[in-house]
Amino acid sequence: MNRVDRLLLGTLRLVHRWQFGLKLRWHTGTHGRLAYLQNPARNPRTTLVMLHGLGASKDQWGPAMLGMARHHHCVFVDLPGHGQSVYEAGASFGPQAMLAELEGLLDTLVEGPFVLVGSSLGGCVAGLYAAKHPQRVSHLVLLAPAGLGEQALGPTLKASLQGPGTVFGYRTVEEMKRFWSLVFKAPPEVGGRLTQAMAASGRSRFAAVQRVVEDFRREGLDVLLERLPQIAAKTLVIWGRHDQVFLPATLENLLRQLPDARGEFIEDCGHVPYLERGAEVVAAITRFIATSRG
Repeated sequence: MNRVDRLLLGTLRLVHRWQFGLKLRWHTGTHGRLAYLQNPARNPRTTLVMLHGLGASKDQWGPAMLGMARHHHCVFVDLPGHGQSVYEAGASFGPQAMLAELEGLLDTLVEGPFVLVGSSLGGCVAGLYAAKHPQRVSHLVLLAPAGLGEQALGPTLKASLQGPGTVFGYRTVEEMKRFWSLVFKAPPEVGGRLTQAMAASGRSRFAAVQRVVEDFRREGLDVLLERLPQIAAKTLVIWGRHDQVFLPATLENLLRQLPDARGEFIEDCGHVPYLERGAEVVAAITRFIATSRG
């Protein structure tokens, strides 16, 4: 990625961080350094920790979710292998390896029980954390989590895992648009220099994304499934009605296996409802926290 592209995307990130009062911080773990964004603890009763999906980052939650920092103490984490987190060449990027790094950060950063939010890959890591540390998580929010086995995979994703190609990540504008058509119901319209910059950013991250996929497969695509009954936290599961990555029909079976859970479909969106219908996702999370305290 050239200097102009880095400057363009970097400026957009800085604008959002400034807008929502978020500061970049670092945590040194066992095999590297986790990057995260944090705002001052305005409401000490409620801390939200956000874990993004595969190939995304702490800065890519969209304005609605980032805007929760106006009302809560929020921590947006770059998972290992993503964003600005820096890790050793031999470090593993599977969900359970990510969990081990996350534990160190949260032990240092967050004192009392907190709200843990995870999307896709981040949802898998969040679920694993909640199962292992029930006393630490007051509320769990899972947005179409990964780790639920092959039966949860959409046709395109399943075919990609069985063949030589990949739908994970992108290196060109054309690949980026195909990827967007998979994760969005209505892909965003982006043009000009920004399109080229975003494709270049994807190209720079592509190898790391493939490594995460391979490490995930090595740990098992159903790594979260057997841990679901151990999740004691009150849980909200959110799914985009038109998700093509993980089948929406998975929601009903997932709710049966969670001890204390409710589910909510977000209409007119795909795998990233926090981007397509951000206000609705924030409203659902806010209602969930407010009505299930105690």
